[in-house]
Amino acid sequence: MKRPRNRIASTENDRWFERYGKGGYFCLPRAMLFNVVDCIDNAAMYVYLALASCHYEGNTTYAGPHIAKLTGKDERAVRGHLADLETLGLIRREPLGQGFKVLFLCPDRQRIKDGAAEITSRKLARQQRRALAQRAAPSATDGGHQRELLNPPPNEPPLEKPPAS
Repeated sequence: MKRPRNRIASTENDRWFERYGKGGYFCLPRAMLFNVVDCIDNAAMYVYLALASCHYEGNTTYAGPHIAKLTGKDERAVRGHLADLETLGLIRREPLGQGFKVLFLCPDRQRIKDGAAEITSRKLARQQRRALAQRAAPSATDGGHQRELLNPPPNEPPLEKPPAS
């Protein structure tokens, strides 16, 4: 059974966007976008804009499958990008029912830079763990006869062609 969307109005959003009447548009603060553009990857920006569009439609709760459908990412990736957005200080998640209520914030430049440094260090640590795991795992070309076929031992002379008969 599909859970109905929660339309709880929130006044804690730092007026990060303004709604200009019926059929209006929403805009993100230009200064915040310039601060964010170098600190965030495209996928996290897609998640942020999807959250913004959902909030503009009147939904304050986080619906993982809906955001995943809008962005074309799986839900695990969406959760990771939400954690990145929370680290940057762009959103704050509060538990509400079975999900989260998302509050949008407009952080200062230093908060965004600190969050970006933390995200970069997490990504580097993740890449190092993956590289170690790949080095530790034996691949198909490392073992047995395939190595012999690809690279003959250096000590043996190459095989000579038999005389033509």
